[in-house]
Amino acid sequence: MADVTENGTKFKNIRETYKISTFLLTLGLMYPNPVYDEKRKKLIVMAILSVLPAFTLAGNDIRLRILNNDMANVVRQSIILVSITFVIIKFIISIARKDEFRSLLEEIDADYERFNGMSEQYQDLVEDTIRKTRKVEKSWCFVLLVTTASYPVLAGACTIYSQLFSDYPRRYMVHELKAILISEEQKYQSPYFEIVSLYTMYIVIFLFIGFTGFDGMFSVCLLHVSLKLKIYQENLRNLFNEKDIQKIKYNIGLFVKNHCGVLRLIAKIQTCFEVWLVGIFINAVVQIGMAFTQITNQTESDINQMYYLYALATVVHIYLPCYFASDVTYNAAEIANVAYSSSWERVQDSKIRSSICFIIAKCQTPVRLTALDMLTFNMELFVSHDFLHPTIHPLSVNPHGAVDTTHDRQKNSTHAHNT
Repeated sequence: MADVTENGTKFKNIRETYKISTFLLTLGLMYPNPVYDEKRKKLIVMAILSVLPAFTLAGNDIRLRILNNDMANVVRQSIILVSITFVIIKFIISIARKDEFRSLLEEIDADYERFNGMSEQYQDLVEDTIRKTRKVEKSWCFVLLVTTASYPVLAGACTIYSQLFSDYPRRYMVHELKAILISEEQKYQSPYFEIVSLYTMYIVIFLFIGFTGFDGMFSVCLLHVSLKLKIYQENLRNLFNEKDIQKIKYNIGLFVKNHCGVLRLIAKIQTCFEVWLVGIFINAVVQIGMAFTQITNQTESDINQMYYLYALATVVHIYLPCYFASDVTYNAAEIANVAYSSSWERVQDSKIRSSICFIIAKCQTPVRLTALDMLTFNMELFVSHDFLHPTIHPLSVNPHGAVDTTHDRQKNSTHAHNT
């Protein structure tokens, strides 16, 4: 159960409800607070400047690797550069879309305020969604924490093991880079080794924060849309419990108004996140390919175990938006089924019957989350992903159904054709 606040309300604003995402969003300089917009811009510029040495070091490493035809390590450095670049893109989005993002969060806050005045039946739906969203929030942070922590932890473990048990002990950097202006032997000596290790630890923290707050807030927004659609489904189920015809007409009008509002909310989410959605798709294609290149690389000098975690985190990164977008599509389409099953046939009023028909027709139009009119995010996109297809096939996952194997799909298709 949600905690009741001092003023007697059960549900609080988004900052209090999802503290992890909002804290990391604020720490990552992406929270759209109008009071600190100018200060946030300056801090973002400083944050971007702080990662320029990483581009210099990695760029120099890539240049030397290309000259030596060492493509495996070119890929290894590119993984980091792509990740940092994606965080910078999110900085830019948070500035360019600050007004839309602020409006989106304020609308969610207003919805939670309205939830406090609803009956227990609806508040149970809200509590279930909050619990689910918090689990997703924590799970995503855990996946990223394990993935990013694997760099310093593995480097530290290898260094300790080498110092204790190896005949030729050596140090391992958090992320191995070719040195600039000094020899390869000198880069493992103090103070260069400590300075580079501390800086690479900063980059690890930078990436963890950059991939948690903004990305986690997208899941919060989509789960909120699904919640509102479920509430409107309940409104339709209870529509004809009312005997007063005028009251039924009023409730139908209110439903139509609310349904149009949730469609506008989806459009607002698309506006705020569409560039990011295209970015995570491209990032997934590039990063999974590069991560699997590192996994299959047989060079003994490289530490490749962490790339299993990296590949897993990237798969989860593209899976969550696809899954929650499919959940929104399913709940939006389910309204048509609920409207049809709402006992409308018991009412003789032709206007009410016509209204139900219009609701059914409207809700049969699929609600899809698109990115720049190029990509439609759903589970079909996830399972059709070129790098994921070999690992997912022959399984296709539906967020509201059992696993559907290729054999079953072919069997069902043949059966439908024969019928």
